[in-house]
Amino acid sequence: MAQPPERRVDIGQRGESLAADYLRDEGWLIREQNYEVAIGEIDIIAQRSIDFGGRPVRELAFVEVKTRRGGPVAPEMTVSRRKRRTIARVARVYLDGDWAGETTSRFDVITVDLSETPPDLCHYPAAFDALGRLN
Repeated sequence: MAQPPERRVDIGQRGESLAADYLRDEGWLIREQNYEVAIGEIDIIAQRSIDFGGRPVRELAFVEVKTRRGGPVAPEMTVSRRKRRTIARVARVYLDGDWAGETTSRFDVITVDLSETPPDLCHYPAAFDALGRLN
């Protein structure tokens, strides 16, 4: 008997799980997944320590994950300007919390193509800035 097609939400959750595993493998600590406030949501918030002029600094990555099962449009092209600006606004809400001190932040995009075996994952560090402009 044929399996029913995977639901869109399940595809997204699978991609986010793969992206979080990838970030952990790259030395990031996953602080939040699906961080949501009234104005929007961020898929993953990750943290690591970096050396900045001889002193350790916390770096936060606010990560948008785009997952597809193939198709004509590259997943990274579906992160609209409006979505980028929303992510930046949600990040400001997050940073208003307990993040005083030496912390830098950036906005990454991770794409996951589930039509490949194993899934193809591409990481675009600092893909856009706090105003939603592409880098």
